[in-house]
Amino acid sequence: MPTLLVTGAAGIVGTALRPFLRQRYDLRLFDRKPVEHLSEGETALVGDLTDPACVQRAVEGVDGILHLACAHGTDIQFQATVEPNYHATLYLLEAAQRHGVKRFVFASSHHVLGQYRSDVAQSFDDMPVAPDSYYALSKVFGEAACATFSQRSELATFIIRIGNADPKVSDARRLRMWTSARDLAQLTLIGLEHPDVRQEIVYGVSESSNPLFHNRRARALGYAPQDTADHNLAENYLPYESMAAVGSGRDHVGGAYAGVPLASVLEAV
Repeated sequence: MPTLLVTGAAGIVGTALRPFLRQRYDLRLFDRKPVEHLSEGETALVGDLTDPACVQRAVEGVDGILHLACAHGTDIQFQATVEPNYHATLYLLEAAQRHGVKRFVFASSHHVLGQYRSDVAQSFDDMPVAPDSYYALSKVFGEAACATFSQRSELATFIIRIGNADPKVSDARRLRMWTSARDLAQLTLIGLEHPDVRQEIVYGVSESSNPLFHNRRARALGYAPQDTADHNLAENYLPYESMAAVGSGRDHVGGAYAGVPLASVLEAV
């Protein structure tokens, strides 16, 4: 089987995707901490994506890359994103180009559109980016870096703007952009295998009765969600009316991220 490098493999999303992806790929699981409970066809590498030599070793010999690793948080400062989110993404893209990797799937986020108010009747698929945090700003950079390398090499890139990937839907905002692991895995496989993929942006969302993203491009590439957010509510699910009008972020695509002040970069210098 072909080999897929998965960065951030010990995280929640990486762990959830592994059972689906290892049916089609030998998985090289990369993280800063040990990846546990390995199955047949899985190998683990402990390392740091901010180390260029380590990245080169991780990428050598793989057929595709799924880049999930990043530093994130509502209050993360800009400087804390530079090495793990900017430099590491560039290291991976350049290493992929050098080693002849054919496909690069980049885990972006709905937070690249997070500053928009969601209490309007529209789809946000084709809106200009409006990042809600330094984390989201780094995802915009990652998307642009993918475009750069796609245009300058044979590396095909596939960007998935992931909605909410929790096991269950916790509130009305997340209901509009939740994704199951198997639907996210389906999108990942499209990015790795579809012959028409060259440079794409799609949304990591399952079905919803009131979606923020219609995901037209993903559907044109054959995406057929198997799960529906409305059928996967958590026991303590909060309907819109029960969410706090202030602080919950219920009226923004990016939720609470959109309401947190950006830490000053001037004072950090």
